[in-house]
Amino acid sequence: MTTSDNLPAIRNTSLAERIEYSQQLAFANLLPPQYFKQPANVLWAIEFGESIGVDAITAITEVHVIKGKPSSSAGLVSALVRKAGHRMRTWVERDENGRLLKAVSTIVRSDDPDFEFRSEWTIVRAQTAGLLKQNENYGKYPEAMLKARSQTEVARDACKEALCGLGYTPEELGAEVNDDGSIVITTATVQAGASVREAAAAAQEMTGVVKATQDQLLRLAKLMDAKGVTDKLGYLHLVHPDYTFNSAADLTSAQAAAVESALGRGEHLPPAPQDSDEAQASTAPASEPAGPAPAVETPAGGEQSPAADEDVVDGDVVEDEPADTKDLRDLGILMTELGITPHSGKGSTKLNDEARFAWLSDFLKVQVEGSTKNLNRSQAQRAVAELKRLQVERAKKRLSLYRQIDESFNRLGITTAEDRFQDLSVILERLVMNADDLTFEQVETAAALLEQALGDEQPRAAWETMVNAAKQYAEAKAVEAEQQGGGF
Repeated sequence: MTTSDNLPAIRNTSLAERIEYSQQLAFANLLPPQYFKQPANVLWAIEFGESIGVDAITAITEVHVIKGKPSSSAGLVSALVRKAGHRMRTWVERDENGRLLKAVSTIVRSDDPDFEFRSEWTIVRAQTAGLLKQNENYGKYPEAMLKARSQTEVARDACKEALCGLGYTPEELGAEVNDDGSIVITTATVQAGASVREAAAAAQEMTGVVKATQDQLLRLAKLMDAKGVTDKLGYLHLVHPDYTFNSAADLTSAQAAAVESALGRGEHLPPAPQDSDEAQASTAPASEPAGPAPAVETPAGGEQSPAADEDVVDGDVVEDEPADTKDLRDLGILMTELGITPHSGKGSTKLNDEARFAWLSDFLKVQVEGSTKNLNRSQAQRAVAELKRLQVERAKKRLSLYRQIDESFNRLGITTAEDRFQDLSVILERLVMNADDLTFEQVETAAALLEQALGDEQPRAAWETMVNAAKQYAEAKAVEAEQQGGGF
């Protein structure tokens, strides 16, 4: 994590210079809504970040003011604990069938290495505390929510002084949050140049998650029409694959801004319309491809082939109801999460459709093409059940990879979490503060690279060579981007 010593905007600067910096940064349209065009709020983040030793961007994205009380994501709490020199570990335990039992977090203080602080959270405990009714994400993302609870609880118990007043997540202070606990918007307004204390005192109102405004939704609808997006809900799932939207009204303001930005960059857009019916079928959005399946020709001999909405199972023609919309939506989300439909950018729709139909055809043992809407209810439910089974298998594999990575680092002599996360951040070209920040593919990549280094005659030197090479590559890309006028 970057410290305030490395932040040019606040190092040895006057209040007037910090105000000017805040005014310039506030108009970056990549900022969360509570900071965009709100220089006073940006100044608050800079001041507060300096007080806890993190950079402005980390404070902007990880710290939220709830009724005048600063709160943070569980990831920042973990980072502050490790930054103070204490050892923190978090994991989940499952039964033999892969079902989640509990989340466990432990801390061993640097000044008391013989004692282990421990916190365990189960769904039963969360239910007893009334959390399941308060936040539906305990049903959607139980692992993430329980881990966050255990991390913050053990941190408050073991080393409250290291948290700089950030011992609670927004959810624990009553805010409505998503699974990562970080999407909380406040209506805090302060005067430019106010101190941290004055800014916090002024931030008395909390509105929870701010939904997208009608102006935003209308602007999105017009932009989607202009870009040729016909399946608007499908496009929302492409931009936010981890969330389920029943309508555009489910979007938060931040999510709507991300969708608008993706449209502006031309991401996930369908290919230009073509003349043939086959080409039109291939351009359907990945979440719910539209259009009928190709007509089935009558074979020679006069016997009629099964209709498009019928399936051949063990030689019998079986008629079934059409697939439920929810099952089709779950199908699209699960396939994205499992990496079956991984493509993005120009041409991704056709590639994702091909991958989707190939998987369904192989699993169902019938030809699937044109649209998942051609599946009947039984087929869709069987496919969703299989994908959920694969999801459990992936969770088991992820846990196994975590253990492999931990053992590999131990063999390399890299034992502190800070050093491990720093190396992984360089190797994977993204900031890593917690193991769960990584996608499954990134966990696989990290495990493979560590194994490759261990296969060398000098494992530690081989690993450091990898890290240095990745660092030089990232620096070269940054220089190239700067020369080309990249950034904002």
